[in-house]
Amino acid sequence: MRTHRPERSVLMVGYYYTPIENPGTRRLGAFARYLPQYGYRPVVLTTSSYGACADDDARLIFRAPDILDVGRWLARRVYCARSVDLGDRLSPMITPDSRLSRVLEHVLIPDIHIGWVPGAVLRGRALLRSGAFGVIFSSSPPPSAHLAALALKRMSGLPWVADFRDGWTFEPPNPVMFTSPARLRIERTLERAVVLSADRIVTVNRVIADDLRRRYPATAGRIAVISNGYDSADIAGLQSYVKGERLRIIHTGSLAYSRSQTTINGFLAALDRLHQQQSPILADLDVCFVGRLNASERDMLTRTGCQGCVTVEGPLSHREALQRQFSADVLLLVTSANAASVTTSKLFEYLASGRPVLALTGRSAAAELIEELDAGIVVAPDDVEGICRALERFHERWRSNELPTRVDPRVQRFDRRSLTGDLARMFDTLVEVETKDKL
Repeated sequence: MRTHRPERSVLMVGYYYTPIENPGTRRLGAFARYLPQYGYRPVVLTTSSYGACADDDARLIFRAPDILDVGRWLARRVYCARSVDLGDRLSPMITPDSRLSRVLEHVLIPDIHIGWVPGAVLRGRALLRSGAFGVIFSSSPPPSAHLAALALKRMSGLPWVADFRDGWTFEPPNPVMFTSPARLRIERTLERAVVLSADRIVTVNRVIADDLRRRYPATAGRIAVISNGYDSADIAGLQSYVKGERLRIIHTGSLAYSRSQTTINGFLAALDRLHQQQSPILADLDVCFVGRLNASERDMLTRTGCQGCVTVEGPLSHREALQRQFSADVLLLVTSANAASVTTSKLFEYLASGRPVLALTGRSAAAELIEELDAGIVVAPDDVEGICRALERFHERWRSNELPTRVDPRVQRFDRRSLTGDLARMFDTLVEVETKDKL
């Protein structure tokens, strides 16, 4: 419900924002979309690295340059000059799994986007001077967004909420910091400065929150969980599920690009085992991977003995990917086997589709949620026999028309409009304290 008090501005600091497609974009974007309903005017501070939108000014989106983009531009120019010889080998040079990216990941602290921080701080300081802001909000990854917000917090004295979509030194998406003890010490020092300076800390699940409470007990009372979710506006008007002639298993999004050590080896080994056993399941099976895969993953999919039942689509728009989810018989979720803190925003969109989930994950936050809602089958990513049994069970239920076709009402608590209300109430508490302190 919209509040009746004067609208306050909140400076939202996040590296990923439109026009780039990214789970962080959708979380930050949903908060920005719904905060006005709770009395807050969002002003977004993001990067210019991915371009701009025609309505940036109207939507109060401000972009800061990344000084390292100059170096990346020069690298592209050098390689473009050799493109006659390199041919299609040019594009992998600038992808997340390219040699250049791997070098930068080892050199730049805390992440390869650190070159954005100086421009973000300068632009943010100018914004804070020009408006009546009540609070600063930042979201990671990348953690460099928190470093920009930390500087702005110290300059302005405004209350600050730091949002952790993943851990920083706890189960990070890319654990490159663990290859160097010196770097790990630096990263932990930076993390400590952020955690101890933030007025409130938000995490997307209990596992990340518990880790921060354990390592920083003085902050325990300032930590809260606001989970990832789905946006009901995004799924409105999608075509409903209709059973097809084959059992359609869909995976949307990235694998190792999203989190290192995420692999489909176990799943493909299970398909190969079913192929060797001449299982009748394969005649009915249609597995589709929708999204951006790295070269190794594409190679594994093309080499599987079950090529007739496995297809790969490139990246689609978010809307198109959601429609694929709603059209699936079973949705495939794959996470790193040892990452207990993983839920992924994709899972909540899966749940909103009402389709059952085959979750290849360890004892993770994702597994807990799926089991709580009885939303599918959880199997360890490397449990080939268990994956085979799960596929057999889904196939049996599909043939007998017993697969679920409705959304569990408990999923509604993950609607992003409602989650934004939780964030706004946190802002209210901080702003009221700040106002009282000034009186």
